[in-house]
Amino acid sequence: MISRYLRFAFIALIALMVLSITSCVPTSSQPTAVVEVSPSPPPPTETQLPPTQTPLPPTETPAPTKTPEPTATLDPAIFEIRSPAFGSEESIPGIYTCKGDDISPPLEWGDPPENTISLVLLVEDITASNLVHWILFNIPPETRSLPRAVPTSGHFNDGRQQGRNQILKLGYFGPCPMPGPNQYRFRLYALDITLDLEDGVMKIPMKEAMKGHILAETEVIGVYP
Repeated sequence: MISRYLRFAFIALIALMVLSITSCVPTSSQPTAVVEVSPSPPPPTETQLPPTQTPLPPTETPAPTKTPEPTATLDPAIFEIRSPAFGSEESIPGIYTCKGDDISPPLEWGDPPENTISLVLLVEDITASNLVHWILFNIPPETRSLPRAVPTSGHFNDGRQQGRNQILKLGYFGPCPMPGPNQYRFRLYALDITLDLEDGVMKIPMKEAMKGHILAETEVIGVYP
């Protein structure tokens, strides 16, 4: 009898426990909201621009070298020497130097003073202690010019004579400085005599013979190189 009572009590206890557990469970559960996260867009790709090229400056074409023009116009009434090949204090063209044909440049001058009997041309390198490059004397007084490339002979039919230059040769010896630039003086003398000298005379005896007989002198200076 007692065991039957205990069985009922045990069953009732289990029923109460089941009922209690059931009451704790919510009848309906709210669904959990799922938040969809949009993926972040990838960072923009930087476009690599090609480097800007700096334009090169235009290439300047060098102007062609011109033979200097004389800076003064010859006045035939004035005893003044000049060269059509170069101006005063300007560059002597290479053709008249040891780097070119080594020929004498053209020269011209105006009227010498009255009573002029002869003319003397002396060319010296005044940068190199007056080194002698040309001696031409007993030029007739009516002469007003010399052409380019005067021959290197000692005596001419019109009475002109040539002395020896610094390298002991007759006639013209062109500029040949090392290294330079040097100044070359073309000096023309008007004399009241004819010099009684031999072909190939040197500067010092010629200058001695000229003393006291110089009526006038004129010069032009060229530069090389």
